[in-house]
Order: sequence, then structure tokens, then C-alpha cells
Amino acid sequence: MADIKTEIQSIRDFVAPELPGATFKLQNIPDKYKAAELAIELVRSTTNTETASSYRIAQTYQFVYFGTSQLDCLTKMQAVERKMNDKQIIPFGNTARYMRIGSFSLSQSFKTETNGVYAVIGMLEAEIRESRTQVAYEPVNNLEVGTYTDKTAGAWSTLDGTETPNNLNDGYQWTDVEAGTTVQGEVASPDGFTWSDIESGKTVFKEEDE
Repeated sequence: MADIKTEIQSIRDFVAPELPGATFKLQNIPDKYKAAELAIELVRSTTNTETASSYRIAQTYQFVYFGTSQLDCLTKMQAVERKMNDKQIIPFGNTARYMRIGSFSLSQSFKTETNGVYAVIGMLEAEIRESRTQVAYEPVNNLEVGTYTDKTAGAWSTLDGTETPNNLNDGYQWTDVEAGTTVQGEVASPDGFTWSDIESGKTVFKEEDE
């Protein structure tokens, strides 16, 4: 998140190449006007909601440039105006953050109360987007996996080819199932079908059972 100091300093750094030799007054209009000075100050800021995770800050900055004549003022500030229109964004130092330029306008230049000093006023409309504070959750650093069996398959032997889950009742083992023997035996399966029959595509029930 940028602060007002960073924002104004970034604006100064942005326009400084267009005003060589100028002195800058940041958030401070001088009491005594001097030629080749530029005062930059924030005059309005409005916040609007965009999404649940972000908001937009609309800001208005005032530029007051003091020069030796009306033409001097306009010439210097028109160079700033052209850069504003050309670049569209003002970066915040070496970070990925920036201010988006909306518009830039200039007033008519005029003579100040200070002898030999003229001035022109520029207004910058800009926008900054900020992310709302989000709840931070601790990341998952370790995951443990446990294997559990219920009372019908209570031994590891049911997984290695010996017992079946219902071994005590049917007397069959997994090796019998793999060999193609029917799990329920002749009494429970009078039709005599085995697992190998099922895998080959035969029906499990007789026609009268379907």
C-alpha cells in the first residue's frame, strides 16, 4: 500500500525530467513565489468499492508552476502535460505498484503578487487500486495418512491373499476368489456361477431369477 509521501515523490520523479533545474515543493505551497518552482499537493481523495477483495482511490493533485513569464509557464507545463498523456501511468519507484493517470488539465497562466513571477495551475486526476486485508491461514506443512479396517475386515491378512472379509462365515479366501470360485458356495449360489464366469460376460442369475 502506497502512502501520500510516496505518491507525491513518485509524481515529482515522473515530471522532473521535463523541468530541468526546477525546485519542487511537495504538499507545501511556498509563502514567497520564485521562478522555476513547482508545488505539488493532494487536494482531494475519494474511495470507491470495486470488488470484495479490492477498492479504488480517486485522487486529485494540484500543480502550481512559477515562471518568469506567461509563455515560460505554459511552455514548461505543456511538456508535463504531453508526458502525462503519453505514459498514462506513474510508477511508484522500483515496485510493481503504480498510479493510473485519468486526465491532466492546465489553467490560463497569470501574474502573481510577486514582481516578475507568473504562475499556471495544472490539475491531475488519477486512480490507485488497493487490495483489502485478507485473513491469512497457516499453510499445510505435513500430511499424515492412516489406514483403518472395520470389524468385518479386521486383519491385514485380508489384504494379502488369505482371508476374505466374511471368512468366518463363508470359508472362502481371496485366493479362492482369484481362482474363479464362487464366493458364496453351492448353497448360496445354486446356479453354480463363479467369478471367472462373471468376468467372461455370463449372467449371474438364471432366467427365472431375473
